[in-house]
Formats: sequence, structure tokens, C-alpha cells
Amino acid sequence: MEFVLLPITQDDADDFCATVNAVKDEGKYLFYSLRFTPDQTRQFILTHEKEGNPVLGAFLQDGQLVGWCDLSIGTFEEVRHIATLAMGVRKDFRNAGIGSALMAACIARARENGVEKLELEVFASNAGARRLYEKFGFFVEGVRQKKRKYQGAYDDLVAMGLFLSK
Repeated sequence: MEFVLLPITQDDADDFCATVNAVKDEGKYLFYSLRFTPDQTRQFILTHEKEGNPVLGAFLQDGQLVGWCDLSIGTFEEVRHIATLAMGVRKDFRNAGIGSALMAACIARARENGVEKLELEVFASNAGARRLYEKFGFFVEGVRQKKRKYQGAYDDLVAMGLFLSK
């Protein structure tokens, strides 16, 4: 499968909103089941652009957005060396190298921006994502037990980190 990684712009807001909501609707991967609106998505993109840290998207040759990865760099002096990473890939496009490409690009961007540590949270039940993160060197920092209760089932939230500099 051929795809290209490009910054997500305001022109992509509706597709980005639909992509995030598609992953949310699965009910297994993203923390909140609350859906984003296109206006909220536009604001999210705008905020990241203003911070000089655009959201990265994986686009197929026909222009379809099938995944994203974003960094949120700490805004206070004491945590400016840390960025939180978030990502997702549409169900039909997983296990095709898109997540790995997005992860590698986000790590490179973090390094370029002087980030010393990346952090993320992932549900314990999301074994595929945890394997991806571990492949890139992320380690478990802690587990928040029964952090989420969704449709009557509990899931632990695993905090993971990756030091980019020593």
C-alpha cells in the first residue's frame, strides 16, 4: 500500500474529523467516546499549526486520510522538554506500515524540536499499539488500573515513555 505523510491542514479538517471519529467509534482505542465536531477539529489543527507543530497525516494516493500522529509539546517552562504523542489509524489500514511510518516521523519531529522525552497513554487491551510503541523503544512507566469503564468493561491505562536524549 502506497501512502505519503503530510501535514494535515485546515482543508483536511473534515476528513481528519471523520478519521478520528471512526477510530473513536470502535470504542477500544481512544480514551473518550465523545465525538469531535468539524469546528473542534479545525481549532485543534490551528492550535498545532500556531505552535509550529502540525498534525501529521498518512494519505493514500487518492488523497484519503487514513491515519494521523500528533505531538503536544509542554507549554510551561518546566515541561517544555516533554511532548505527548497521540495517533490513530483507520481499521482497514492497520498492519500496513502506516503506524510505524507515522511513529518514526513524529519521533524525528520531536528530536528536531528539542524534545527530550515523549509520553503517551494506551489501553492495556490494545496489544497491537503497545507492540508498536515498544518496537520504537517506549517503556512502561506505570499502570492506572481500571482507568476506563466502557460498556461495562474495565481497562487499565498504561503510561509509556521514550527518552530521546540523555
